[in-house]
Amino acid sequence: MQQLTLFPESASTLLVTYYPEFLTLAEADELYEHCQQLQWQQNQIKMLGKTMAVPRLECIYGDEGCDYLYSKSVLLKPQPWTKPLAQLRDRITAATGYSFRIVIGNQYRSGKDSIGWHNDNEASMGLDPAIASISLGSVRKFQIKAIGGKPTDFWLEHGSLLVMLPGCQATHLHQVPKTTKFVTTRINLTFRPHVGGKR
Repeated sequence: MQQLTLFPESASTLLVTYYPEFLTLAEADELYEHCQQLQWQQNQIKMLGKTMAVPRLECIYGDEGCDYLYSKSVLLKPQPWTKPLAQLRDRITAATGYSFRIVIGNQYRSGKDSIGWHNDNEASMGLDPAIASISLGSVRKFQIKAIGGKPTDFWLEHGSLLVMLPGCQATHLHQVPKTTKFVTTRINLTFRPHVGGKR
């Protein structure tokens, strides 16, 4: 399995690992079709005293009771694992050595859908979580930067796996920016640990 690494400052501080062909084309196509049937919703978020629609669709699947709150305003309650998502979780765990209890899906319907600069530092994931991200569908720009630093652009391909390693959320920010270019739907599945819920 081909592996590329970003931020190779030293062997002990690698923060992001990328597998451009983690899934075969047939596997990625089949998973993309499965994801079309997931329970997507457009949530509302409170920012700067205003309530607005999240600029993408979201869903969550995982272990019972592993609720996920982000931005102190959006609460996601997981649906039970589907068989394909559970199988993918186990495959990622086998490849990376990291365990996951939830998967959050983001559906970017067009270039207008996005997610701004942020880090995933919610307490429910525990200290220094690893987050594994599967990309499906249209290729979109993913940017990551050290806090206070300059961004590195990365193009996430259909069937690829990006792993943000432990420590990344404490030192780096990431985003999927809007684009004026014509793009079709992209689905992103982010597998995450969780310290609560039922095991």
